[in-house]
Amino acid sequence: MFPEIANFYNPWLTIVRAGATWEYESVWLEFARGIVNTIAFFGLDLMSTLLYRWMLKFAGVWSLYQSVVVQDRLTNIRPQIRTDLIRLLETVDRNNPYFRGRFTRFLAENRDVNDETFFQNYARLPSLSKDDYAQAGQNVMSEELSKVDPKTRELQVEGRLLESLRRLRQGDFLMPMATGGSSSLPLVVHMTKHHMFSMLFTFFKCWYRMGWRPGQRMMIFYPKNTYNIDDMVKFNRFSWITGFKYHLFDKIDEQVVRDLVDDLNRFKPKLLLVFPSPLNMIAHTIRRFNLPLKHHPELINTSGETFFECQRKNAESVFTRSKIEDSYGSVELGEISHETPGGIEIFANVAYVETEPNAQGQPEMVITRLLLTDFPFIRYRMRDVANVEFQTDKNGHERFVITKIEGKDTNYIMSDQGKRFYPSFFNQFVTELNGSVQDTILEIKVYERNQTDLEVQFIINDSQLQELVRTQALKLLRERLSPSMAYEIKFVDFIDHDYRRKYRVIERIGDIEFAGGIVGDQKKVATVTEIENQATSI
Repeated sequence: MFPEIANFYNPWLTIVRAGATWEYESVWLEFARGIVNTIAFFGLDLMSTLLYRWMLKFAGVWSLYQSVVVQDRLTNIRPQIRTDLIRLLETVDRNNPYFRGRFTRFLAENRDVNDETFFQNYARLPSLSKDDYAQAGQNVMSEELSKVDPKTRELQVEGRLLESLRRLRQGDFLMPMATGGSSSLPLVVHMTKHHMFSMLFTFFKCWYRMGWRPGQRMMIFYPKNTYNIDDMVKFNRFSWITGFKYHLFDKIDEQVVRDLVDDLNRFKPKLLLVFPSPLNMIAHTIRRFNLPLKHHPELINTSGETFFECQRKNAESVFTRSKIEDSYGSVELGEISHETPGGIEIFANVAYVETEPNAQGQPEMVITRLLLTDFPFIRYRMRDVANVEFQTDKNGHERFVITKIEGKDTNYIMSDQGKRFYPSFFNQFVTELNGSVQDTILEIKVYERNQTDLEVQFIINDSQLQELVRTQALKLLRERLSPSMAYEIKFVDFIDHDYRRKYRVIERIGDIEFAGGIVGDQKKVATVTEIENQATSI
């Protein structure tokens, strides 16, 4: 709103006009209008920064912001993580109905062992799935909160601004959040104030590491009806004051991207939040239709999907003045790690990440969310396949990193010979293929049609190279995946994807993982039902 006002009023002339109109209207009204317009024209980001700091201090979470966002752990992190784990286990062992007494023996037997032995023994504790947490329900919360009807403590924002501010400051609320996942079993988490802000600040931590600071402009390009984004938009009518702007979409086509480019040029955000596949489609459409991209966000943060090398190259070729970095997290835990040379660096002051072999022998991530005691996630099995390791860089900084993230353990193609092929295979496949077809491939999507048939869709730069791409792709697929499967190669301008569902480069029959939670929203429940019906009718 303020930038639009500034376009109509020259701020300095407005102040001068205040003196000239003393006899005809209130000089104070004109003077105030001039000050507002001056701020709008010269200092919206500064005003937002000051407002952010005031809001965080008003809510009583300024110290939490400092500890989660600003502070880092780069060296000698295992003893620090051990201290946090002991504190977490001691608390829930006493005060949590679900975990009470589970860690008494472990704590007694491992209090004086060295760090290596401590973490070896910690890895032998039982790990818990989303199903375990969902079945436990409210019982997972602390003693006091497990007995509270969460509906009586929900923070109602719309139409209750003063009450909401009071409860936000006092912390007298439980904020519901849910995740779905590939099992379609919703896990409902009722977050306290500490839990809610701790999760929120993990996202801030990603952006802070990139160079963004609270108050600087940010644009969020997300699909509608996912991740409770519609509720966030509804409850953030004053987001323009704090520098947030939402741009939601149902699908990605030429008009959607034209509107987004117009928004980018007008709003001029420093940071753009977007998923990898939409970012790739944005870059493809800008190039294809020669759209006038005048503003390149200094920072672009992607997350939520596998980020292929061909996608990154395509995005960087269009957003030439933007720094693009990837992150990893989950709906229930917040952001866990952010891109760094050599991998995705884990936020060691937020989470401890392990792996243990799943039924297929793949390394499945097991995460303990540190410092969250009201609804603790202890040795929580994510069902995400990845490698976790410690690395030391040339400056002696120890990096706790995740490498080779494959996504859910269901995210693979099974060949007719019984071998599994995960996203990393197709990433390497496209990278190698691009080496022989002039880097024309921008995007790949693989659909499982049955046990012996695959449909492979490509978006390419140069239509004259279609037959070369087809020939080379079939050759590599038969050599590397299976010589006896049938492959249908298609060339498309846009990937026809229902963005209510989680986007994956591999789409298997019956894959119904939807994006984000569905707490109390009948439209979202209907969406899930529709997706499930479509999947079972294939």
